[in-house]
Amino acid sequence: MRRFSYISFLLLTLSFLPLVAQAEPTQVMIRAMAVDAKFIGTSVGGVRVTIKDAETDELLDEGWIHGGTGDTDRLIKNPVQRGDMLADNNTAGYLATVDIDTPRLVKITLFGPYAYRQSLQEASVTTWLIPGKDLLGDGITIKMPGFIADGWTQVLQDGVVEFYLNASLMCGCPIKKNGLWNPDDYEAKAIVMQDEKKIDEIPLSFTGPIGIFSAKTQLKKNGHYKAILYVVDTKTGNVGVDRTMFEINLD
Repeated sequence: MRRFSYISFLLLTLSFLPLVAQAEPTQVMIRAMAVDAKFIGTSVGGVRVTIKDAETDELLDEGWIHGGTGDTDRLIKNPVQRGDMLADNNTAGYLATVDIDTPRLVKITLFGPYAYRQSLQEASVTTWLIPGKDLLGDGITIKMPGFIADGWTQVLQDGVVEFYLNASLMCGCPIKKNGLWNPDDYEAKAIVMQDEKKIDEIPLSFTGPIGIFSAKTQLKKNGHYKAILYVVDTKTGNVGVDRTMFEINLD
């Protein structure tokens, strides 16, 4: 009888204890999209994703965005209507899973594209996640501005230098004549510096066939030089920059 009373008392006591909230796996699709272009994925080395609690900085999940750039007709050629899905089953994304027991304000950060280290960009957004309320489909799509820019020089005789800049959108989408991304819409230049002072700024012309801007100049002073090559789209705010060093020896 005493044993029964003790067990009954214990069960009654436990029934008054507050229930501990159980963490609930919540899925979130994370995607990266180039400004004025398509989704960013495998073709440019992928994009790293971290999801952290925005208030405590606790890491909730991390991974990589991989996959295709998406349907060109849907994204670029045809007008997008409100509510239209932009992504499909092959579109680049990272399906994150976070275990949360209460609504959490999170910070989602993207870093990429990893195949082009000179053009790495970071973009982030904060948003609320609710336990058990998955965000799939297009999910949370973060825009990443900029161009992938790869610059180099070639030093010829008598101080003649050729400048080259290979540029594309952040998704790897090509710049070409009569294409969806026309070189006439962009401005490209090479800033020539010596001893950290600008000595010239040279317009680069599109010489193609895909993505190549170039120009030639002659320098008449020996020494080490730095070239800062850039491409800019003033309508969208996209900018791409690369830097390279070269030496002139006229002796």
